[in-house]
This record gives sequence, structure tokens and C-alpha cells, in this order.
Amino acid sequence: MTVSFDTTAASVRVECYVTGPLRTLKAVLILDTGSSATVIRPRFLASLGLVPGADAPRRRLRSATGGATAPVVIARQLLALGEIRADFPVAAHDPPPTVTADGLLGLDFLRGRVLTLDFTRGRVGLRGPRT
Repeated sequence: MTVSFDTTAASVRVECYVTGPLRTLKAVLILDTGSSATVIRPRFLASLGLVPGADAPRRRLRSATGGATAPVVIARQLLALGEIRADFPVAAHDPPPTVTADGLLGLDFLRGRVLTLDFTRGRVGLRGPRT
């Protein structure tokens, strides 16, 4: 499946649907091939009923601006670019203040698929593995 994005924007923003125990909500995530993990703001995850407990596993996050450790919650589903991941681990962490999206869609969601970015047409696509 392919979806449109704004080629003049500073980042590729993707609409996603995240499901927790309370509800499903639409999130806007930045497609980030530099992030090994999908990261969503804790406040957004809490509105879904995804609140990490004191014993939640933690994940080390690295970025161009440094590193952090964040708790991980399990989203019942994450739908993005026409792909659904069930029981998908998400790091609960606020992105830098300059990021206005709900989080980052990382490599963990993209692995095993073919990602296509067409900046001439403003289309991003994700499809099954190459055979």
C-alpha cells in the first residue's frame, strides 16, 4: 500500500492507528529509518490504557542527539502503511521538543518489508518481502 506525504515538509509523516486495552486512536508518526525502535509519547499511550508498570522492560534508544532508556509497552495492534502488527512493542518516550508528531515509526516496524519513498510523487509505500 502507498500513501501520500508532503515532499516539502521537514519529515515524512505517516498516519497510524494504535490499539490499547481501552481504545484505538489515530497517531501521526514520523517515519524514521534512523530509529531502531518505534517510539510514542507516554501521554498518548496512556490515553489508550498503555501505562508501563514499574517492572516494564526497558529499551535503550539512540539518536543523533544522544541516548535514553525508555519503558516498553505492548500495543495490541499498530496499523501503518497498510500493515498491521499485533502485540507490537512500543517505547514510551517523548521525542525532542521540536517534534510535533505523536512519535517515531522505527525500523522495528519496517523490517522484513520493502519500503519505497518516492519524493517526486510524494508517496511512501510498504509491502511484503521481496521474493
